[in-house]
Amino acid sequence: MAKIIRHELVSVLIPRASTATRFVVPDLPNLRNVHLWGLQVYTVNEVTKNIQTGNTVLGHTAVLHNSFITLVNYGGKEFLKQSPSILYNTIAFDISTSTNARETNFKAFVGQKVNYPKSYIEFTAPPADPNNDLDYLFSVYYSLPLAQEQKENDFSFFNKG
Repeated sequence: MAKIIRHELVSVLIPRASTATRFVVPDLPNLRNVHLWGLQVYTVNEVTKNIQTGNTVLGHTAVLHNSFITLVNYGGKEFLKQSPSILYNTIAFDISTSTNARETNFKAFVGQKVNYPKSYIEFTAPPADPNNDLDYLFSVYYSLPLAQEQKENDFSFFNKG
């Protein structure tokens, strides 16, 4: 991805001791009727705690080998169906230092509009911890509809809208 237009960090709660394998993405008011340009999935290897909830982020195996993303548009069409989450974890670490991260092979979208409360994450086995709530964490890169984006681009120190 060449540049970030807008970003939102999204958290899907995995309740402690849950036996569920499907978790719905919550309603995200800032992401209603916006255009999707990119998605980045995180594991505990990249982000240990969710800044929003304080919960531990799901581990490497649960996210990258056992989870699948389905995104639904406002017409009810599943335009991304059971896509392996590993495709959207494009952060790589320099193994000689283990602290220098870089991004590789970022998967870009083409401005689709996603109905997040109809979208979901599926796991091949329940990912819950018996003692702690966990979070499936991902970033959404997006833009507003063109007219709204142009209006906000005109804001400045002197023109606050």
